[in-house]
Amino acid sequence: MRVREVGFMELDRKDFALLEALQENASQRLEDLARLVNLAPSSVHDRLRRLERGGIIKNWTVKLDAPKLGLGVLAFIGVTTSRSCSELSEALDSIPAIEESHSVAGERCLLLKVRSADTAGLLALIEKLRQIPGIDRTETTVVLQTQIDRPISFKAIGATKQERQPGS
Repeated sequence: MRVREVGFMELDRKDFALLEALQENASQRLEDLARLVNLAPSSVHDRLRRLERGGIIKNWTVKLDAPKLGLGVLAFIGVTTSRSCSELSEALDSIPAIEESHSVAGERCLLLKVRSADTAGLLALIEKLRQIPGIDRTETTVVLQTQIDRPISFKAIGATKQERQPGS
């Protein structure tokens, strides 16, 4: 059995198969997952709990269709700051339209993923951001269409490891 180390946890092919299946549909029954990896449902349950305890599975969630919920505008906002990211995190965390906030390298200090109902809502959000002390500049990119939106690819993990090996 081939085993890969991810962080501090070793995962085998069955773990990867379970994770891939759950990324596609997290509401699958234990019995169906057990058939997929040729294990007893109790063994699958134990593996999933181990993956949770190890931090590989962070939470069980659903993927929502934002436009159908009235959030039709997706944008990324690059932020230039004169304060540290940690000093701004509380103010940013209080804004529900911000889905993700990332400290980044480059000209911008932060990259925010945001959603709003329309461009007027996006403009109001940008104006609110600019009022936060320490935010000096913003640069917004509005998403016109998303071509790829997928879960973590285990094939990519293998490809990345191969790229790091000398002579490959």
